[in-house]
Amino acid sequence: MTARRPFDRPNAARRALDLMIARNGGLGDYLRDLARASVCAAVMAGCGMSHGGTDGGPVADSGSGDGGTVTDSGTDAGPPPPPPPPATLCAGDMYQAVHGLTPTESPTYLGAWTVGLGRSPIYALDEIGEACGDASDRAGCDAELQRAQEETWQNALISTTGDDVVVRTDPADVLAFLGTIDTPNEAALVVWHAGYEIYCAGPHLSSVETLPDGFRVYAYQAGGGCGEPWVTTRFTFHVSPAGEMTLEDEREVAREEDFGCIGRRPEGLQAATGERATLGQYFAHVARLEASAVAAFDVMIDELSRLGAPEGLLDAAREAREDEVRHAASMGEVACSYGATPLRPDIAPARERSAFEIALENAVEGCVRETFGALVGAHQALAAEDPAIAAAMRGVADDEIRHAELSWSVAAWLEPQLSPADRARIDQARRDAIVALRHQASGEPDPDLRRLAGMPSAAQAVRFVDHLANDLWA
Repeated sequence: MTARRPFDRPNAARRALDLMIARNGGLGDYLRDLARASVCAAVMAGCGMSHGGTDGGPVADSGSGDGGTVTDSGTDAGPPPPPPPPATLCAGDMYQAVHGLTPTESPTYLGAWTVGLGRSPIYALDEIGEACGDASDRAGCDAELQRAQEETWQNALISTTGDDVVVRTDPADVLAFLGTIDTPNEAALVVWHAGYEIYCAGPHLSSVETLPDGFRVYAYQAGGGCGEPWVTTRFTFHVSPAGEMTLEDEREVAREEDFGCIGRRPEGLQAATGERATLGQYFAHVARLEASAVAAFDVMIDELSRLGAPEGLLDAAREAREDEVRHAASMGEVACSYGATPLRPDIAPARERSAFEIALENAVEGCVRETFGALVGAHQALAAEDPAIAAAMRGVADDEIRHAELSWSVAAWLEPQLSPADRARIDQARRDAIVALRHQASGEPDPDLRRLAGMPSAAQAVRFVDHLANDLWA
């Protein structure tokens, strides 16, 4: 079996949205219906939805978590930055989760499966062998494997031998399969199975050090909520030969202040400062993002005009620009009503960009963020208990739905003009943005944001991403 990644049909989303746009606002109807269904479900459930962080995986001072046996060493100083990763840990930018192991069994196929998006909740991160390759009943084995994939919603080891399919999600089962933890990759796998990320690309890389009494593993988690900073945290664990994880250090290594679910951000938007602890402060930041969207559409108008875009796209962009002026004002009024002062965006001067760069930004900021942001806004309009916020969000949500439609219309016009290689890069960026959005959506918003402003809970927001992944992006 060839390793799969989510969204293997990158153009399906554009085709689906083109069809919806052609059907006179079908996208808007879909987003409103999805928001309405979510609110109704929450009411019927007594609004008891909650999200308790990651599935498994310890945090500081948590003791034992669902993902493994964990203790906290209480170290304050922490280790130095990670050394380069061992050669066996990564192949290029891919984590070799099931390579470099010395397990107690030798299955025909072994795969590390992780939470994904789309119709199959998990996908293969790394694999060895052919799944069901030696099965006497290949169809039955394939069906059992498919059922396991559909019913598993956490990191898992899946193996096949003959007709048998084994899914290991329990930490004890994983440790029994691995036996003594005696290789760097086994130590990393223990930490990965507990819910932490092994990074093989980007500015922060995971690593494993071999110690006399086990291994030291450097892993990461990243997250935040809608309207909250996106924070990357590095965790340093000691992993014993028995597979016990001891947290040695936990520290923030990166923060992106404006990784929220709110609309289109222009290139060059500078990070904001200031607290977001109150409802007023939150809307002060929202007003800033809405004001920055005015600049984003100013740039879009200039760039589309330079590229010779159809007049219909230019008219829609001009209308969207005026919408964002109103949004900044209305969100600023909400901020003031809660005792906060709206913030102004700090944006670096625009530069002339290529058609590829324009299409890339549109794919991430428009096709992903604005589509999801329109859905969140529709939910707020229905769920906000503050009448003024609900009224403001009704207008914002309707406009953002049109902005999402504009983004996909721009993509349908501009992307076919690019080279196949550039289109592939844009498809990958769109997929990466969707995966990042799902992580972001898993952060629980402040209770006042949920109650008064109607923000979806983490569980609702993750379901929104999954619905969009199934219906529009997959």
